[in-house]
Amino acid sequence: MFDQYRLLVPILIYVAYLRALKMDAVTQKAMTKKSNLKSGTKVSRGSKQWPPAKTVNSKRKQLSELNSTKLMSKVKPIIPPNFVDNLFKQTRFTKKEIVGLCKLFKKLVAIYGAESTSSVAAMSSVALITIPTQGFDRLMFREFLQNEFGITTEEILTDRIFCFFDQRNDGVIHEDEWITGLSVLLKGTQDERIKYTFTIYDLNNDGFITKEEIFSLLRNCLVKHPQDEDPDEGVRELVDIVLRKMDCDNDTKLSFEDFSTSVIKQSLLLEAFGQCLPSREISENFLNSINSVQ
Repeated sequence: MFDQYRLLVPILIYVAYLRALKMDAVTQKAMTKKSNLKSGTKVSRGSKQWPPAKTVNSKRKQLSELNSTKLMSKVKPIIPPNFVDNLFKQTRFTKKEIVGLCKLFKKLVAIYGAESTSSVAAMSSVALITIPTQGFDRLMFREFLQNEFGITTEEILTDRIFCFFDQRNDGVIHEDEWITGLSVLLKGTQDERIKYTFTIYDLNNDGFITKEEIFSLLRNCLVKHPQDEDPDEGVRELVDIVLRKMDCDNDTKLSFEDFSTSVIKQSLLLEAFGQCLPSREISENFLNSINSVQ
């Protein structure tokens, strides 16, 4: 068994390397965007994920800027004591960190919400009236993951991460959901992180990571050559290798027990099918910045 896992590690390292090559340009763009966002420079969305904004007249532009200013002015971090106490019991954050996260949540929602509203207004023929957002919607949260945590993974995974945070399943990540989810990403135990990544990879929530799901997760990691007759053949071969090494009970799918056993034996397998956690360095920097939020 040890020799099998030793053979699997170079394969997954190779997959991670190919994924890193593919996402290097996206990561650079995300980091530049984060720097511009902090300095106050307006950032345009990438053409792949965001439609190009049409030219708007000066009146609508002034209205958008006015609405953004009003939105920011409504950010008042009034935090009930029982709210902090409840989150302190549910998460691994200190009370001081929770207070900082509450303040940061309101600021980030205001920033990403204003940016999202401005983009929508630019594509519309009718000026929109900005309504304060209660939390992160899918587009805002995807921007947050990219800019703050450097998670520039495929859309299928960012949507799964959103669903993990959105415990109420109402399409919005609220303040308490955001803090509870971050507790796992930033301070989770090994068991919590294993459960989290398994949940992300279990695309249809049936309690198993199937062969088809692994294929969907890995197909964007490999570089495809135009001359290949079947570009997905290499992905299918890799899926078969992964199943042979991680499927302990040989039922052609990964149960939580299969996945957990594999990760405990080899920690590199935690994110074997795609990035869904921030790096240790980014996590530490984010935690250090919480206490400085005004």
